[in-house]
Amino acid sequence: MNDALLSTLQTLIPDKKTITNCEKLFGEASYREYYRVHTAERSYILMKLPAGAHSIAEEVTQRPSTFESDEMPFLNIARYLQKAGLPAPQVVATQLDQGMILLEDLGDKSLESLVIEANRLQQNFFYQQAIDLLLQFQQAGKENPDSDCIAFHRSFSAELLEWELQHFVEYGIEDRFQIQLSQKTQKHLKEIFKEIAKQIVQIPYSLTHRDFQSRNLLMHGYDFYLIDFQDALKGPPQYDLVALLRDSYIELTWEQVTQLGHHYFSQAKSRGLLDMDEASFWQGFHLITLQRKLKDTGRFQFIKTVKNNPKFLPHVPASLNYVKQAFSQLPQYQNLQEIFAESVAELR
Repeated sequence: MNDALLSTLQTLIPDKKTITNCEKLFGEASYREYYRVHTAERSYILMKLPAGAHSIAEEVTQRPSTFESDEMPFLNIARYLQKAGLPAPQVVATQLDQGMILLEDLGDKSLESLVIEANRLQQNFFYQQAIDLLLQFQQAGKENPDSDCIAFHRSFSAELLEWELQHFVEYGIEDRFQIQLSQKTQKHLKEIFKEIAKQIVQIPYSLTHRDFQSRNLLMHGYDFYLIDFQDALKGPPQYDLVALLRDSYIELTWEQVTQLGHHYFSQAKSRGLLDMDEASFWQGFHLITLQRKLKDTGRFQFIKTVKNNPKFLPHVPASLNYVKQAFSQLPQYQNLQEIFAESVAELR
């Protein structure tokens, strides 16, 4: 960080405490940069955005025509989370013309780091805590919708879901293997993608984080906190559960997935958050797993090719294994698996 930016950052520190150290944190696939900023008394997290990217969503999201605001989605949604009493980092100060947002430092104990070091009993305990937070998040969305929050004005459309599936074809197959699918195959795939998207959008929607996975849940004190919520929107209630239990970074056993999925289902039903039976719930879970993990596989390859960042490629096998497991529960899409398996060995 250059001296001019450091000088601007100093003005954001509460009570003008002197910055003693500023260390850059290792980023993921985001265009944002993060720094841990130290004073003698405490530390903060600085989110630094590049010029012109203050209102850009991290993921592809259609801008809602019903919502007029130039406010950055992260700040807009952070305000809603605070208002709803949901655990998220406090926004300490902003300097948006410099792309700076100073946040409460929640530490580095992600669910991922906790689970890696935990035994099975501890893992299940942490995941039940995470599911309880998800239920709290969805309940807030149902009971306290906010017309001033962008998340309530955008949603997973059929077109967006289809685009994400096509993203897998473009990067997870064609770019990854340097091949070109025939026009006939492309046309057939688009027809199947349209049917998958049609089924997903028929599920009653709820407030959705969109990336509710182990790296975006930080343990602070004794509770998990939400981070990276800037892409929140309306979507199927199973979507965030799929992100959590079919996480490309942490592979749970099928026994754990079914136990934790049942825990979510029973709690969501008792709170009036689900309007479906358990068979329909699991059918939706498998369908969303298929869509989400195909999209993730394509995204990992996209990040490697377009952003020149190959660090996510080791997670492709786990993602495709989830896809294969989802196919085993969705016999109506056997033809789709056969088409993919011609190019993708992991799906054979």
